[in-house]
Amino acid sequence: MEPDTLSHPAPAQHFEREHHLLDTQLHAHLLDVIEGDFTAALQRLAAWRTALARHIEIENTLLLPHVPEGARWAARVYLLEHDRIALLADEYLERVRAAAAQPAAPGRARNAAILALVDSAHALRHVIEHHHEREHAALAHELPQALQEAAWGAA
Repeated sequence: MEPDTLSHPAPAQHFEREHHLLDTQLHAHLLDVIEGDFTAALQRLAAWRTALARHIEIENTLLLPHVPEGARWAARVYLLEHDRIALLADEYLERVRAAAAQPAAPGRARNAAILALVDSAHALRHVIEHHHEREHAALAHELPQALQEAAWGAA
C-alpha cells in the first residue's frame, strides 16, 4: 500500500516545493540574461530576491528556532548560509542592475556582458544548491511536519 501523500506528505515535500519555486524564478532570470534582455532580467531578479528574502525570513523565524538538539546541523549553520546567500544575491543584483543601466551594444561587448553575468551567478547558484541539499537531507526530516505545514502554509 502506498502512503497517502496528501494527508502524509514526504518529509522534504515542503522544502522541495518552496525551493523549486525559487529555482524556477532564478532560471527564468538567467534565460533573460542569456537573451541579453537586461531590463527583463533585472525585473525577474528583483522579484526573485524579494521571494528569497521572504523564504529566508520564514525559515529563520518559524523553522530554525525549532531545530532539535542533536540535529545533523545546528540552526546557526543554516543561518550563516542564509546570510551568505543573501550577500551573494545582493552582490549579483547590483551587477545585473549595472548591466541594465548601461547595456552594451549588440555584438562581442554584449556577449561579454552576458557571459560576465552568467559567471557571476555561478557562485550564488552553487551555494544555493548545496544549501537546498542540506535542508532536504536533514532539516526537512528533523522538523515536525505540522510545523513545516504551518510555516509554508502561511507562505
